[in-house]
Amino acid sequence: MKKTIILFFTILLSININSIGQNNLDNIKFLILSSKYSEALDACNSFISNNQDNPELYYYQALINKLSFRYTSAEQSIKMAIALDTANIDYLAEYGFILQKADKDNKAQKVFEQVIEINPYNLKVGISLSNMYLKQKKPKKAEKILMDLYSKDTTNGYFARNMGLCSIKLKDSKNAIKWLKRAIELDSTDIKAYEYISLVYTSKKEFDLALENLEKASRFDPQNIDLYIKIGDINVMRNHNYKAIPAYLKAYELDKDDYVISKNIGICYFKVKKLKKAKYYLDIANSLTVDLQIYKHLGNIHMELNQSDSCIFYYNKALKLLKPDNNLIFEILVYKAESYYALNNFEEAIEVYEKALELDLSGDFWISYKKNKIIIDIAAICQDKLGDKLKAIEYYEKVIEPEIAINKNYYTYAQQQITKLKEELFFEGEF
Repeated sequence: MKKTIILFFTILLSININSIGQNNLDNIKFLILSSKYSEALDACNSFISNNQDNPELYYYQALINKLSFRYTSAEQSIKMAIALDTANIDYLAEYGFILQKADKDNKAQKVFEQVIEINPYNLKVGISLSNMYLKQKKPKKAEKILMDLYSKDTTNGYFARNMGLCSIKLKDSKNAIKWLKRAIELDSTDIKAYEYISLVYTSKKEFDLALENLEKASRFDPQNIDLYIKIGDINVMRNHNYKAIPAYLKAYELDKDDYVISKNIGICYFKVKKLKKAKYYLDIANSLTVDLQIYKHLGNIHMELNQSDSCIFYYNKALKLLKPDNNLIFEILVYKAESYYALNNFEEAIEVYEKALELDLSGDFWISYKKNKIIIDIAAICQDKLGDKLKAIEYYEKVIEPEIAINKNYYTYAQQQITKLKEELFFEGEF
């Protein structure tokens, strides 16, 4: 009878202790959920002092420290939990997440790889590790993890979408489209899936399908500036500048302080010959930043409007910004020379043309084409505007015979002009 009573009280005491322990643990969980991390940590520390062999308490201590941005303390706590229960994969996974939060990605990756080796279907770890692999440009490794996750949950659009991203990285457009269509089928509001599939179609030059997917995405997320910019960019790629403008304008309405948007609008208006609107938006962009393309196009607009002083002003600004890109410097110097010509400043025009001719250009046969054209323009100025036929002949003789027929006419024309001018000078008694 006495043994029975003792056993009863032992069991009762054990139940009581377990009940108290569970209540304490529930209280800690409640405090964590309430974001009362300081109180939760105090309660956890107090509970650990009487239960130092309980790994779960160290796990929650680590969790609280992580949420409080005390990553070193969190690492120490989770290591204690792992030491007390080496078989618990959740503790190992949490160790990886703490390392990741502490910006120790290499260590975190090794821990995640351990977890996935034990359990390839661990959802949170699998996603984190696959994202790491994608960031490291290892799409094949990411694809394997995602395929395992997808095999366990074929209704998860996130897995399908990231499988599509892996295929993009692997330059496998067929599988990319398959997976991204599946992602959209599972979640018709997945904006990223629409963006990715649009990227694939753009790479295949299937622009209508690319635009169709971006326009669908914009209906689900009408405040997404990036979508309108991408729609505009694709239309620009197709040289459909008039179609790009409405998309860029929608983006502009959402963010009038983004100079890239106003610059794109201005350049498109310039390309469709709406110069006043082009100037309006490029002036806005110019007020927001300093940019080579803005100066160049403002110069071009003023040239089209026969405002040579203004276009020279902007071309000079562009030239000051140029990096050592001789082809671009050449182009702007030519524009500048043409502006001087329009002002009847012929000597200045020749001087600028000469600077352009001194540049070393890249581009195979186009080099001789571009330079031959300038030489003929200089010769024409000497011949028609300055009345210097000898100087004109000197320039025409610099026109070289091209390797291919693309600019054959320049050489032939120069030879004809040389013959003509020499005859004129002969009869004038000057040759």
